[in-house]
Formats: sequence, C-alpha cells, structure tokens
Amino acid sequence: MMHALATAIAIASAPVTQPSTPVPGPYRLPTVQSVASSGGEIVRAFFVDGYGNQAGVVAFMRRPGEEPRVEVRTAASGTLATAVPLDTWERVRSAAALFDRTLAPVPSADGPSICLHPWSVSVEAVDPARPGRPAAIRKAVQSACDTGLAVPLAFELAREAVAALPACALLDARQYRNDVTRLAGCTLLEGDRAAAALARNAYGSDWFASTRGDRTEYAIRQLFFDQARLDWAGTTVEGSEAAAKLWSSRLENASVFPRHIIGETANRVRILS
Repeated sequence: MMHALATAIAIASAPVTQPSTPVPGPYRLPTVQSVASSGGEIVRAFFVDGYGNQAGVVAFMRRPGEEPRVEVRTAASGTLATAVPLDTWERVRSAAALFDRTLAPVPSADGPSICLHPWSVSVEAVDPARPGRPAAIRKAVQSACDTGLAVPLAFELAREAVAALPACALLDARQYRNDVTRLAGCTLLEGDRAAAALARNAYGSDWFASTRGDRTEYAIRQLFFDQARLDWAGTTVEGSEAAAKLWSSRLENASVFPRHIIGETANRVRILS
C-alpha cells in the first residue's frame, strides 16, 4: 500500500551536483585475526558493485561478553548497527558453514554465456575455538558470474540485516537494486526513522522524484496528505493540490538527490538535498 507523505515536508535546496563515486578503502572494522585472538566470532561480507565501486560491508558478530549484533558500513561512511536475536545469529552461522567450499563445475547445456557487470563479494568468517581445535579463519572471494557459495551467503547476510533493522525493512524493496543498496539508502534516515522511511517510499514512487510538470501534477496529488504543508526553499503552500503543483513544477527542470531524510515527528519529515 502506498503511504501518503507525512503532514509536512520541508525541502532545503542546495546546488545540484552529480553523486560522487563511492570512496574505496577501509571500513574501520576489526581484522578477522583480531576477532579470532579475542575469542569472538564474525561472519561478514564486503560488496563491490558491477562497476567496481565499493558498495559496503555487512558484518554479524558476537564478541565475548556481548550479545550478537549486526553492523553495516557504506563507502559513503554511513553506519547502521543493532543487537540481533539469538535465532538470527544461529541462522547466519548455519548459512556460513560451507561458503568457502569449491563447487565442482557443471557443464552448461545451453553452451557459452556472457556475464556483464557482475557484483563481487569477499566473505570472511571466524569460527570459535573448540576443545582440541583452535579458532578458524575462513575466506572466499567470488564474482556473481561464477559458481560458488560466497555470493548467495553475502546477499543472505544483507537480507538478514534489513530484517534486523526495522526502519530499513520499511523501505520499499522495489525501489532498490538489492538489499545492499537498500541498506545504503537506510543510512540516510534520521530522527523518527520509521516516518522517514515511509516518506522516502513516497518520494521514490513512480513519477514523484522524476516529474514532467503539469502532466505529473494530478498523478502525484494522492501522495500528499490533504492538509500537507510543503516548504520548498522558502516557498510554502498547503493542501494536496497546491503541494503537487509546486512539487511537479520545481522538479520539471531540476533533480533532487536526498542526503538526509529526517523524521522530525511521526507526521513531519524533512528532506535535505
């Protein structure tokens, strides 16, 4: 079901620039060696998109004396973290049991195929020490064009992370390439993140973020609450019809790239772009 935008939305405009390429580099996470030496456990996946950009890392970990938790880091320095239920942690550990195994190649009945712009992953895990067996570090790297178990596990970690973060789970999956980009979108949410997520869904709906002036005005009118108040860089209107008209006219010759989506109350969301 499409949710109407919150009662009041304020748009703070800045000069429009194209999004920069995500910055590759460390995510300030502990090494697997340090996790192993401390007696902790971890299962994590680093993602690179089909154009070679660092897309983020999802890490499930359990440190000595702490409950299991998930941490998400993006190349743009966004961070998400929360404790997770024990059954989630056990599900992740079970899913990671064989990711580093090499599968026997299976001949294709359809002959050669072409795979372009695949995502790739690097998965790392620390298995805890057991009586008579030291802690084990396992790693695997895989392209989505190749057969293996690392890519399925990596995206399973992303799905589990979305489910563990309530505001992220509210984001409409249809508006994102996959759960990794959905998590990256979730890092833009602030304040009342549930309200911010619902506003982001409405913003990303058909025609809303990419309008065509008068041709779009009627189509998006139902996305505004009938008592909506829209403030666009100092121009303020009230009511769904006036808000739709202002929104569509301003976006006819401009683009908006949200940087912060702030739920100020359950009924008011501010989008900084």
